[in-house]
Amino acid sequence: MIAELREIVGTLPDSVSGRGLRVGIGDDCALLSLPEGADLLVTTDSQREGVHFRRDWFDPVSIGRRLVAVNVSDVASKGGSPAWAVVAAGLSPGVDPEVLRDVYRGISEASRRYGMTIVGGDISRDPGGLSLVMTLMGTAPRGIFVGRGGLSPGDAVYLLGRPGRSRAGYLSYERKMADPLFDRAREAFRDPRALLGEGKLLACRPEVCAMTDTSDGLERSLSEIGRASKVTIVVEDLPVSEEVRRWASVLGENPGDLVWQGGEDYDLVVGVTASGEKAFLGWAREELLRDSPEGLFRIGRGESRGEAVLIYGKGLERLADGRGGFEYTV
Repeated sequence: MIAELREIVGTLPDSVSGRGLRVGIGDDCALLSLPEGADLLVTTDSQREGVHFRRDWFDPVSIGRRLVAVNVSDVASKGGSPAWAVVAAGLSPGVDPEVLRDVYRGISEASRRYGMTIVGGDISRDPGGLSLVMTLMGTAPRGIFVGRGGLSPGDAVYLLGRPGRSRAGYLSYERKMADPLFDRAREAFRDPRALLGEGKLLACRPEVCAMTDTSDGLERSLSEIGRASKVTIVVEDLPVSEEVRRWASVLGENPGDLVWQGGEDYDLVVGVTASGEKAFLGWAREELLRDSPEGLFRIGRGESRGEAVLIYGKGLERLADGRGGFEYTV
């Protein structure tokens, strides 16, 4: 099986991952070489049956693609490039081996999309169902790392992406609403994208002072930036699209809740310095958003040092109910 999976995932010889890979799958450890002048980024994330997916909702190939995308999103939020990954797979007793092959076909497809290579891992039994854990190593040019802790009072907070889609997709699956109206929402939930190119562009801008992705929802992501920066954030607006409003209407949900508390959108929350906001917006219109389906929305600002709380602007106070982001299981 390991030999088959090695053939499925292959290697990308012309990528950073291919050039830096000296020993890959088949030994006790992989042997890797960092490019000169690069920092190493390391993250890990999982996909577990009954928590992140149900096999009657997702085909195995989609599960594999999803595993890659959620890890790449972390690297994207730091302006990096994914390079090498290891995958630990747990299988229920008696599971058809073709399920694992298809999962790895999805992993391979997404790895090639993002220019990374699977260099090792582990396979074991898991009585709890199919479980997948990836540890991803990425590279970033030395000195460009954009953490969560750089926001200051007066700085603006923007969101890059299309929030609310994944939560709408999840709810349509949960409620067995197979209306074609939800096709795009279901795709966003089943097969998320990582904003890799956008993250690289943003991290290189001198005006960008903080960044994180919205894997656990917009509210929690803002709270994480506030805590790391030790800054109170004033929430001024929520970007609710007409598409999200249509989904919310059919679902019987408040559209603001889909945007605010729904997890797994994998958008980017971006802190922008007060002094550089005008220049940032000019650049974003000309470069970042050119030919892009993503939107850029100003959602708030840093207000004061000290307690890292969220203050809700007029009309948004009801959102402060403490639910706080991604908690649901499938």
